[in-house]
Parts: sequence; C-alpha cells; structure tokens
Amino acid sequence: MNSKQLISSSSLIHFLFYVVLFLTSTTISTSYADGNDTDHHSLLEIKSMITSEALTSWNNSLHFCDWIGVTCGKWEKRVTRLKLNSQGLEGSLSPHVGNLGFLRFLSLSNNSLQGTIPQELGRLSSLQFLYLSTNKFSGVIPVNISKCSNLETLSLSLNDLVGSIPKEIGSSPN
Repeated sequence: MNSKQLISSSSLIHFLFYVVLFLTSTTISTSYADGNDTDHHSLLEIKSMITSEALTSWNNSLHFCDWIGVTCGKWEKRVTRLKLNSQGLEGSLSPHVGNLGFLRFLSLSNNSLQGTIPQELGRLSSLQFLYLSTNKFSGVIPVNISKCSNLETLSLSLNDLVGSIPKEIGSSPN
C-alpha cells in the first residue's frame, strides 16, 4: 500500500466516523422530540409554578423521563406517572398538567400546594389514581374531574376544598 492509499483510507475512516456521529445525534434529538415535546414543555410549566429542591433535576441535562418523580411508558416515552408526594413542594399546580395526555397516576400528597385544583385535570382521560391530599388547595372541587373516565382512586382530604365529589366519578355510563 502506498502513502496515497493510506491517506485516503484514513480520510475515509474519519469521514465515516463523522457520518455515524451525525446520524446518531440526529436520531437522539429526533427521539427526544418524538418522546414528547408536549410532555417536556408541560413538566417545565409545572416546575415554573412550584418551588422545591426536589425539582432540581428537572432541566435539560437529562431527558424528562429521567427526572425525579417522573415515569414514562416503556415504548411511547410519554409521562404515565408523576409521583412527588412529601417533597416539600410549594406553589400551585399548573393547568399544564392537563396536557400530560398519557398520565395514569398523579400523586402530589403531603406538600404545601395551594390555590385551586386546575379544571384541566378533566382532560386526563387515562388518569386512574389522583392523590392531592394534605396540601393547601382551596376552592371548589372541579366538576369536570368526572371526565376522567378511568379514575379509580381520588384522594382530596386535608385541603380547604368546598363542594362535593362529582357523582359521575366511579360510575359507569349507561
């Protein structure tokens, strides 16, 4: 092999290395967008209304599925569980929680969250478990929680809520 062939072989290897690196980084960024930009944005909006050291991992250095308290589905990489009970959360619950369309489990119990419970929770048709007890939520229990047709457990005790739990919760349609 002469020196010209050696240089061209070396150049080809470098070229292929950069092509593979480019394709890998493109795949990673695409999979992040697929796995889901709406959930990512919604979680950041939730964080923006809450103060707690527990949410320091909620930043762009990790995929949101790796954030503390967040669990995503194995295949779709959408948020299915948000478990932040007893984390010293203060502030209010963002209406953007209603954009987590694959959410099945939401537990924010035993914190210091206040304000009203967002009406947007009613958009979570996959929600099965909702734990908001032992906070400082006030106002009326949102009637449209009854739109959470898969809701099995609802815990709202030890808040400053008024009204009653909508009759439709737990009943099956005729």
